[in-house]
Amino acid sequence: MKTHYSVIIVGGGQAGLSISYCLQQRNVEHIIFEKYQIAHSWQDKRWDSFCLVTPNWQCQLPGYPYQGPEPDGFMQKADIVQYIRSYAQSFAPPIREGVEVKGIAQGPTDRFQVFTSIGDYTADQVVVATGGYHTPRIPRVAERLPQSIRQLHSSEYRNADQLPVGEVLIVGTGQSGCQIAEDLHLAGRRVHLCVGGAPRSPRLYRGKDVVDWLDQMGYYDMPIDEHPQKETIRHRTRNAIKYLIRKCISVL
Repeated sequence: MKTHYSVIIVGGGQAGLSISYCLQQRNVEHIIFEKYQIAHSWQDKRWDSFCLVTPNWQCQLPGYPYQGPEPDGFMQKADIVQYIRSYAQSFAPPIREGVEVKGIAQGPTDRFQVFTSIGDYTADQVVVATGGYHTPRIPRVAERLPQSIRQLHSSEYRNADQLPVGEVLIVGTGQSGCQIAEDLHLAGRRVHLCVGGAPRSPRLYRGKDVVDWLDQMGYYDMPIDEHPQKETIRHRTRNAIKYLIRKCISVL
Protein backbone atom coordinates (compact mmCIF):
# COMPACT_ATOMS: atom_id res chain seq x y z
CA MET A 1 0.00 0.00 0.00
CA LYS A 2 1.31 3.43 -0.95
CA THR A 3 1.91 5.55 2.14
CA HIS A 4 3.78 8.62 0.86
CA TYR A 5 2.42 11.42 -1.31
CA SER A 6 3.77 14.76 -2.43
CA VAL A 7 0.62 16.43 -1.07
CA ILE A 8 -2.09 15.17 1.27
CA ILE A 9 -5.33 17.16 1.36
CA VAL A 10 -7.47 16.87 4.48
CA GLY A 11 -11.11 17.44 3.59
CA GLY A 12 -13.02 16.71 0.39
CA GLY A 13 -15.35 19.70 0.28
CA GLN A 14 -15.29 22.39 -2.39
CA ALA A 15 -11.94 23.74 -1.14
CA GLY A 16 -10.22 20.36 -1.06
CA LEU A 17 -11.62 19.42 -4.46
CA SER A 18 -10.50 22.74 -5.96
CA ILE A 19 -6.96 22.22 -4.67
CA SER A 20 -6.99 18.69 -6.06
CA TYR A 21 -8.06 19.98 -9.47
CA CYS A 22 -5.23 22.53 -9.56
CA LEU A 23 -2.66 19.93 -8.46
CA GLN A 24 -3.94 17.50 -11.06
CA GLN A 25 -3.51 20.16 -13.75
CA ARG A 26 0.15 20.39 -12.74
CA ASN A 27 0.68 16.63 -12.45
CA VAL A 28 1.38 16.85 -8.72
CA GLU A 29 0.89 13.53 -6.95
CA HIS A 30 -1.61 13.81 -4.11
CA ILE A 31 -4.52 12.24 -2.24
CA ILE A 32 -7.60 13.57 -0.43
CA PHE A 33 -8.80 12.14 2.86
CA GLU A 34 -12.48 12.89 3.51
CA LYS A 35 -13.99 11.88 6.84
CA TYR A 36 -17.49 11.44 5.42
CA GLN A 37 -18.53 11.78 1.77
CA ILE A 38 -18.25 14.48 -0.85
CA ALA A 39 -20.72 17.32 -0.09
CA HIS A 40 -21.48 15.85 3.35
CA SER A 41 -21.85 19.20 5.14
CA TRP A 42 -24.15 20.60 2.46
CA GLN A 43 -26.27 17.46 2.51
CA ASP A 44 -26.42 16.68 6.23
CA LYS A 45 -25.65 19.94 8.06
CA ARG A 46 -28.07 22.34 6.38
CA TRP A 47 -31.78 22.94 6.83
CA ASP A 48 -34.28 21.79 4.22
CA SER A 49 -34.93 25.23 2.70
CA PHE A 50 -31.26 26.28 2.64
CA CYS A 51 -30.06 28.28 -0.34
CA LEU A 52 -26.93 30.17 -1.28
CA VAL A 53 -26.88 33.92 -0.67
CA THR A 54 -24.57 34.62 -3.59
CA PRO A 55 -25.86 34.36 -7.17
CA ASN A 56 -25.17 31.24 -9.19
CA TRP A 57 -22.73 32.96 -11.53
CA GLN A 58 -20.36 33.25 -8.58
CA CYS A 59 -20.10 29.45 -8.39
CA GLN A 60 -16.74 29.31 -10.14
CA LEU A 61 -14.96 26.19 -8.94
CA PRO A 62 -11.70 25.79 -10.92
CA GLY A 63 -12.48 24.36 -14.33
CA TYR A 64 -16.20 24.11 -13.56
CA PRO A 65 -18.07 27.45 -13.75
CA TYR A 66 -21.83 27.50 -13.39
CA GLN A 67 -23.47 26.68 -16.73
CA GLY A 68 -27.14 26.57 -15.73
CA PRO A 69 -30.09 28.63 -16.97
CA GLU A 70 -30.32 30.95 -13.93
CA PRO A 71 -27.00 32.78 -13.43
CA ASP A 72 -28.70 35.37 -11.21
CA GLY A 73 -30.63 32.76 -9.20
CA PHE A 74 -29.66 31.17 -5.89
CA MET A 75 -28.95 27.45 -5.67
CA GLN A 76 -31.10 25.40 -3.35
CA LYS A 77 -29.61 22.73 -1.10
CA ALA A 78 -30.09 19.83 -3.51
CA ASP A 79 -28.63 21.85 -6.40
CA ILE A 80 -25.52 22.70 -4.37
CA VAL A 81 -24.94 19.06 -3.50
CA GLN A 82 -25.35 18.06 -7.15
CA TYR A 83 -23.01 20.84 -8.33
CA ILE A 84 -20.22 19.75 -5.99
CA ARG A 85 -20.65 16.06 -6.75
CA SER A 86 -20.73 16.75 -10.49
CA TYR A 87 -17.56 18.79 -10.11
CA ALA A 88 -15.80 15.82 -8.53
CA GLN A 89 -17.05 13.52 -11.28
CA SER A 90 -15.71 15.91 -13.93
CA PHE A 91 -12.06 15.23 -13.08
CA ALA A 92 -12.08 12.14 -10.81
CA PRO A 93 -9.93 13.34 -7.89
CA PRO A 94 -7.88 10.78 -5.92
CA ILE A 95 -10.12 10.82 -2.87
CA ARG A 96 -10.56 8.34 -0.03
CA GLU A 97 -13.97 8.84 1.56
CA GLY A 98 -14.79 7.62 5.04
CA VAL A 99 -11.22 8.20 6.24
CA GLU A 100 -10.67 10.30 9.35
CA VAL A 101 -7.41 12.19 9.85
CA LYS A 102 -6.66 11.90 13.55
CA GLY A 103 -3.47 13.95 13.71
CA ILE A 104 -0.62 15.60 11.81
CA ALA A 105 2.98 16.00 12.94
CA GLN A 106 6.21 17.09 11.30
CA GLY A 107 8.73 14.28 11.19
CA PRO A 108 12.52 14.42 11.64
CA THR A 109 13.13 14.70 7.88
CA ASP A 110 10.72 17.64 7.40
CA ARG A 111 8.12 15.30 5.99
CA PHE A 112 4.69 15.46 7.54
CA GLN A 113 3.26 12.45 9.30
CA VAL A 114 -0.47 12.04 8.83
CA PHE A 115 -2.27 9.65 11.16
CA THR A 116 -5.57 8.35 9.79
CA SER A 117 -8.23 5.80 10.63
CA ILE A 118 -6.77 3.46 7.99
CA GLY A 119 -3.10 3.85 8.86
CA ASP A 120 -0.21 6.30 8.87
CA TYR A 121 0.99 8.28 5.85
CA THR A 122 3.71 10.81 5.06
CA ALA A 123 3.66 13.84 2.78
CA ASP A 124 5.96 16.61 1.62
CA GLN A 125 3.11 19.09 2.02
CA VAL A 126 -0.26 18.97 3.80
CA VAL A 127 -3.27 21.14 3.01
CA VAL A 128 -5.97 21.34 5.68
CA ALA A 129 -9.23 22.09 3.86
CA THR A 130 -11.74 21.20 6.56
CA GLY A 131 -13.30 24.63 7.07
CA GLY A 132 -13.56 26.59 10.29
CA TYR A 133 -17.15 26.15 11.40
CA HIS A 134 -17.37 22.65 12.86
CA THR A 135 -17.69 23.67 16.52
CA PRO A 136 -20.93 25.48 17.44
CA ARG A 137 -20.51 28.76 19.33
CA ILE A 138 -23.22 28.75 21.99
CA PRO A 139 -23.57 31.68 24.45
CA ARG A 140 -22.98 30.75 28.10
CA VAL A 141 -26.39 32.16 28.98
CA ALA A 142 -27.86 29.07 27.30
CA GLU A 143 -26.73 27.04 30.31
CA ARG A 144 -29.03 29.08 32.58
CA LEU A 145 -32.20 28.69 30.55
CA PRO A 146 -34.84 26.34 31.97
CA GLN A 147 -34.98 22.86 30.51
CA SER A 148 -38.54 23.52 29.39
CA ILE A 149 -37.14 25.77 26.64
CA ARG A 150 -36.07 23.75 23.61
CA GLN A 151 -32.64 24.85 22.37
CA LEU A 152 -31.36 23.99 18.91
CA HIS A 153 -28.18 25.02 17.10
CA SER A 154 -28.49 26.06 13.46
CA SER A 155 -26.48 23.01 12.36
CA GLU A 156 -29.22 20.82 13.88
CA TYR A 157 -32.17 22.71 12.43
CA ARG A 158 -34.00 21.16 9.47
CA ASN A 159 -37.53 22.59 9.52
CA ALA A 160 -40.21 24.08 11.76
CA ASP A 161 -41.64 20.68 12.66
CA GLN A 162 -38.66 20.06 14.96
CA LEU A 163 -39.79 22.79 17.36
CA PRO A 164 -42.69 22.68 19.81
CA VAL A 165 -45.64 25.01 19.33
CA GLY A 166 -44.94 28.60 20.36
CA GLU A 167 -42.87 31.65 19.58
CA VAL A 168 -39.22 31.27 18.58
CA LEU A 169 -36.17 33.37 19.48
CA ILE A 170 -33.26 33.20 17.04
CA VAL A 171 -29.91 34.41 18.34
CA GLY A 172 -27.70 35.73 15.56
CA THR A 173 -28.32 37.59 12.32
CA GLY A 174 -25.88 35.95 9.97
CA GLN A 175 -27.17 34.22 6.88
CA SER A 176 -28.06 31.15 8.95
CA GLY A 177 -30.12 33.10 11.46
CA CYS A 178 -31.89 35.13 8.80
CA GLN A 179 -32.72 32.16 6.59
CA ILE A 180 -34.03 30.13 9.52
CA ALA A 181 -36.06 33.12 10.72
CA GLU A 182 -37.72 33.38 7.32
CA ASP A 183 -38.30 29.62 7.19
CA LEU A 184 -40.07 29.70 10.55
CA HIS A 185 -42.05 32.81 9.62
CA LEU A 186 -43.31 31.16 6.43
CA ALA A 187 -44.31 28.14 8.53
CA GLY A 188 -46.61 30.42 10.55
CA ARG A 189 -44.42 30.92 13.61
CA ARG A 190 -44.00 34.22 15.47
CA VAL A 191 -40.27 34.89 15.29
CA HIS A 192 -38.03 37.15 17.38
CA LEU A 193 -34.54 37.87 16.08
CA CYS A 194 -31.74 38.81 18.49
CA VAL A 195 -29.41 41.17 16.63
CA GLY A 196 -25.70 41.59 17.28
CA GLY A 197 -23.47 44.54 16.51
CA ALA A 198 -22.93 43.78 12.83
CA PRO A 199 -23.72 46.71 10.51
CA ARG A 200 -26.46 46.55 7.91
CA SER A 201 -26.14 47.19 4.20
CA PRO A 202 -28.60 47.11 1.30
CA ARG A 203 -28.57 44.12 -1.03
CA LEU A 204 -29.64 46.19 -4.06
CA TYR A 205 -28.19 49.47 -5.30
CA ARG A 206 -29.74 51.27 -8.28
CA GLY A 207 -31.64 48.15 -9.16
CA LYS A 208 -28.60 45.88 -9.26
CA ASP A 209 -27.33 43.27 -6.79
CA VAL A 210 -24.41 44.65 -4.79
CA VAL A 211 -22.33 41.58 -5.69
CA ASP A 212 -22.56 42.66 -9.36
CA TRP A 213 -21.21 46.10 -8.45
CA LEU A 214 -18.42 44.58 -6.36
CA ASP A 215 -17.48 42.26 -9.20
CA GLN A 216 -17.40 45.06 -11.78
CA MET A 217 -15.21 47.17 -9.50
CA GLY A 218 -12.70 44.34 -9.11
CA TYR A 219 -13.43 44.16 -5.40
CA TYR A 220 -13.42 40.37 -5.23
CA ASP A 221 -9.95 40.22 -6.77
CA MET A 222 -8.47 42.66 -4.24
CA PRO A 223 -6.25 41.03 -1.57
CA ILE A 224 -6.63 42.22 2.03
CA ASP A 225 -3.24 43.92 2.12
CA GLU A 226 -4.26 46.15 -0.82
CA HIS A 227 -7.65 47.10 0.58
CA PRO A 228 -7.92 50.67 1.97
CA GLN A 229 -9.43 49.36 5.22
CA LYS A 230 -6.93 46.51 5.57
CA GLU A 231 -7.86 44.02 8.31
CA THR A 232 -11.03 45.86 9.36
CA ILE A 233 -12.75 44.77 6.16
CA ARG A 234 -12.95 41.25 7.56
CA HIS A 235 -15.98 42.34 9.58
CA ARG A 236 -18.85 41.29 7.35
CA THR A 237 -22.15 43.07 6.94
CA ARG A 238 -25.58 41.52 7.13
CA ASN A 239 -27.53 42.13 3.93
CA ALA A 240 -30.58 40.06 4.87
CA ILE A 241 -31.92 41.96 7.90
CA LYS A 242 -33.91 44.67 6.10
CA TYR A 243 -35.65 42.00 4.08
CA LEU A 244 -36.70 40.20 7.26
CA ILE A 245 -38.10 43.39 8.76
CA ARG A 246 -40.35 43.69 5.72
CA LYS A 247 -41.51 40.13 6.46
CA CYS A 248 -42.88 41.34 9.84
CA ILE A 249 -40.28 39.51 11.91
CA SER A 250 -39.56 41.42 15.12
CA VAL A 251 -35.89 42.39 15.34
CA LEU A 252 -34.60 42.86 18.91
